[in-house]
Amino acid sequence: MANYFGGANFTVPFIATEDLTSRQYYPVCPASTAAGVHGVASALTGCAPMPFGILVNDPSAGQEAAVVVFGFTKARGRSAGGCWLEWGTMLRCASDAFEPIASVGSEVMCGRWFGGSVTTADASAIGNVFVMFLNTCATLDA
Repeated sequence: MANYFGGANFTVPFIATEDLTSRQYYPVCPASTAAGVHGVASALTGCAPMPFGILVNDPSAGQEAAVVVFGFTKARGRSAGGCWLEWGTMLRCASDAFEPIASVGSEVMCGRWFGGSVTTADASAIGNVFVMFLNTCATLDA
């Protein structure tokens, strides 16, 4: 797979608050302790901590977790909702991968896919992603 990022990202060190050895290239969330991160829960609803980066190493609990918070990196992706991952696809964040945004304007964009085409619904595909987490917890009122 070609790399389109060439180190052009912001990687920040955090502390893994749980075993993340099998979660490389998965999204992570802020933990309840300062500077801590954990894996994303299966439900991304309400005001639960939303993902803010991609884990790019595989730390055990208590070890340093390298998290890309903005820029190009590798990440897991899958097709969902009848939409394939294609070059330039706008992405939302699921608990274990990026998925195509099904309806522009009604979902929070977390990145864009710059990997090969993915037509499967499992999270085994790894591709180049430009991550930009702009998650919100609720609708903003003026």
